[in-house]
Amino acid sequence: MRPLDIEKLTRSGVIYFNSKLEMLEDLHCKMYKLNSLHSLWTHFHDYFQIWYVSKGEFKHTVNSRQYTITKGSLFVVAPFTLHSINVLSDQELEIMGCEFMPAFINERFDDKSMDPTFFDVGYLEHFLHTDCTAQSQIALDGVTEGRIRNLMLEMLSEYERRTPFFQMVLKANLMVMLSIIIRQVNGDVVRAGFEKSEKYRDIMTRVVDHIHKNVHEAIKLEHVCAMSNMSKSTFCSLFKEWTGKTFNRYLIDLRILNAMTLLQRPVLSVTDVCYATGFNELSYFCRIFKKYTGISPNHFRKQAIQK
Repeated sequence: MRPLDIEKLTRSGVIYFNSKLEMLEDLHCKMYKLNSLHSLWTHFHDYFQIWYVSKGEFKHTVNSRQYTITKGSLFVVAPFTLHSINVLSDQELEIMGCEFMPAFINERFDDKSMDPTFFDVGYLEHFLHTDCTAQSQIALDGVTEGRIRNLMLEMLSEYERRTPFFQMVLKANLMVMLSIIIRQVNGDVVRAGFEKSEKYRDIMTRVVDHIHKNVHEAIKLEHVCAMSNMSKSTFCSLFKEWTGKTFNRYLIDLRILNAMTLLQRPVLSVTDVCYATGFNELSYFCRIFKKYTGISPNHFRKQAIQK
């Protein structure tokens, strides 16, 4: 939202909470606990806000849509989101709040020209969608609520005590909490991933075991595809999801690790190690080994024997 938009909104009576006034100068994160609360008219802020309710309930209106936030639930509001709070006058409440600037997760969020695909974007991108429905009212199961509550209590304690390095604990716990909330919001995706994992667990375990037992031999992609009864594209996709690496990269990494072990045996020549690990071509083995380790097999051996 541009400064001009903020100016127009504040002139119309909408309240703007600014992080420069709300947060400590050298800490872009704030923790607090509320035991009472007055209704808040439509407002917005330039920081993320997470409220966890451990007692009572209230109405939370986001972009003109109303949600009931009850005990054991929470909401996440992204920066510059219009929202309001309506509390019954006799309502007993207990709310733990966390407010933070995106830069508290990663300083690169302050760089307007940053690459939008860097890893830490994943902690916040789920809460930046135009449709705020998923995070405006998040009901937690018993186990998840316990984890969120404990994290909030620890963060609140760290924030209030200001023990040395408390900022690191705050950030670490916030990232854990965001991860938990992201899984909660994306429950269907998590369940689908779990079902997929369980469906192919036996097959992929058998394939990986086969690779480890026969890594010294010629292992072809076509063979393991046939072994798993999958097309090449399906197998390659599943294999990378399962191991975190492509089939070829996994095979080479395993052979290099085995070679590093065997090179520490003086009785084996470099050629012996090459063929014992399944490379079967000395020049290729030496080239790949140096590419992965930064030194030649002979140099690696000399260092290992000296140590």
